[in-house]
Amino acid sequence: MDRIAAMTAFVRVVEAGTFTKAADTLNLPNATVTRLIQSLEEDLKIRLLHRTTRSVTVTPEGAAYYERVVALLADLADIESTAKQSVASPSGRVRVETAAGLAALVIVPALGEFYRNNPQVQIELGAANRQADLVAEGVDCAIRVGEVTDQFLVARRVGEFRFTTCATPQFLAEHGTPSTPQDLYALPTIGLSSSRAGRPLPFRFVNGDENLELSLAHRLVVNDTNAYLAAGTSGLGIIQAPTYGVHAALGDGSLVTLFDEWTVASIPVNVIYPPNRYLSAKVRVFIDWVVALFERHEYLRRPRPVR
Repeated sequence: MDRIAAMTAFVRVVEAGTFTKAADTLNLPNATVTRLIQSLEEDLKIRLLHRTTRSVTVTPEGAAYYERVVALLADLADIESTAKQSVASPSGRVRVETAAGLAALVIVPALGEFYRNNPQVQIELGAANRQADLVAEGVDCAIRVGEVTDQFLVARRVGEFRFTTCATPQFLAEHGTPSTPQDLYALPTIGLSSSRAGRPLPFRFVNGDENLELSLAHRLVVNDTNAYLAAGTSGLGIIQAPTYGVHAALGDGSLVTLFDEWTVASIPVNVIYPPNRYLSAKVRVFIDWVVALFERHEYLRRPRPVR
């Protein structure tokens, strides 16, 4: 038995929840993963996993073993990575997931800088508005908007979404300019559907101690930021859009802001990755680059503390 391979297979089954998903992420046949763990259990003379036709659960002995093995494999990966980094630059493929709007408007336009500094790293960028299963799908990291509720994932705060309520001058000339947020109930609006909630995000407003959350009857609902921005700049209705996506249109007058006395609460943006897995040099340099990219971005960086 290859003990390291068996330990790796065991850790991946625990994290993925099934033998099939673990085998997929390891690029091994299902039967090989099963055989490795059976050999590990026979050698240790304990049952690590409870198996049924539908699920895999960890035994108490398996949970204790998992914690120790994860630390051991992380140390081993650290030793190997340190040795490799002493003679080579970061290299290899990094699988990344993020929302389509962030990919198109922020990440992809800036990748030239990343490649100039890391020419041997290849990025496989999944730009989809869904919550990828990082472990099951073999994703190295994801750039995700919103609070991270999955305690199984490690999150590194990189920035935040700020929002602007706006419309085209032509739309306002035709439908009138609302003077208060409540006027939106009587006007055509565009909704952006959340992949997590499965329904349009409410329009939110803050003015001092007053907080409003409006669930509007939108004339159009889309689930993609690029389509949302296109609907707004086409004059189809009022939008409450990420500021990073509309600042150019606001600058050239294609869109104008509404309710300037009101603000909109920001939403955090995090880079997330599976825990208990050593970050290889290629993944680490990509995450560090994302952190620096957001820090430089006027409309995505975290507010600087007031001194």
